[in-house]
Amino acid sequence: MNYSKYFVIFIINLLISIFFLYKITQLALKWVDGYTKHGSYVVVPNLRYLTLSQSISILKKLGLKYDIDTSHYDPNLKKNQIISFSPEAGGSVKEGRHIYLKVNSQSQYTTSLPNIINKNKYIAMKLLHDNHIPVKEIKSINDLTKDTVLKVFYNKKSIQSGYRFPSPSIQNGITLIIGKGYEKNNLVVPNVIGMSLHTATLTLKNKLFRVINFYYDHPIIDPDRNAKVYRQKPSPGEIQDKNKSIELWLTPKELLDNLIKTEEKDKEIDKKTEEKDKEIDKKTEEKEMNPTN
Repeated sequence: MNYSKYFVIFIINLLISIFFLYKITQLALKWVDGYTKHGSYVVVPNLRYLTLSQSISILKKLGLKYDIDTSHYDPNLKKNQIISFSPEAGGSVKEGRHIYLKVNSQSQYTTSLPNIINKNKYIAMKLLHDNHIPVKEIKSINDLTKDTVLKVFYNKKSIQSGYRFPSPSIQNGITLIIGKGYEKNNLVVPNVIGMSLHTATLTLKNKLFRVINFYYDHPIIDPDRNAKVYRQKPSPGEIQDKNKSIELWLTPKELLDNLIKTEEKDKEIDKKTEEKDKEIDKKTEEKEMNPTN
């Protein structure tokens, strides 16, 4: 059996297969290069400060597409000027690539106050800077929360988060009211009016007030249960050194309960009287508007 003959045929077939595979690979690579435009790049032009129409015209000539973002405002630029774009100028991109344009919005764009209430002053200042809102003044007041924004004023009026300024250029700036915290021993006095002596004393001690003086306006048997606080000093919400005394005035429980009921009845009577007066005024106005009826 002539093995050399079959070996030569095998080698020839192998070489032919390799040749065809090489040619097919070359053709495939050329097709891929043509399809992806390999080696065909466009240099991104500098569009900053150009108008939107100028930028679109340039991008179209270069075979580039674009996406427009109009949610930004820069008071130093004119309407429809390009604030920034991506990719940056000088970069190489393929034809048909999208260029992202940040366009200066309408000059009538109004700025809103971001949510800075109860936020740390450093976070608040960054949010204000990002929204181009100037701060005219920062005032510190006594409050348990230190370095926290408590209130915001604009043109001497208190404003809340979401307030829309009448002009994108806020000339006067805003005023921030910041808490400066308290000294270690200063605490807020709780409201114990209407409580029994026992409950009021327990509440004050739980808040770390230790010196509690109390006075009776009538003789009371078992004051811990049968007396209620009708007055306190300092008043609820005031700041007091925990080592100073809290003064409580007590009256028999029955007297205070009757006084509360009397006040509630008086309020109901006043409310009914007010409603009747409004009804009479309304009928009088209707008669004056329709004198023939």
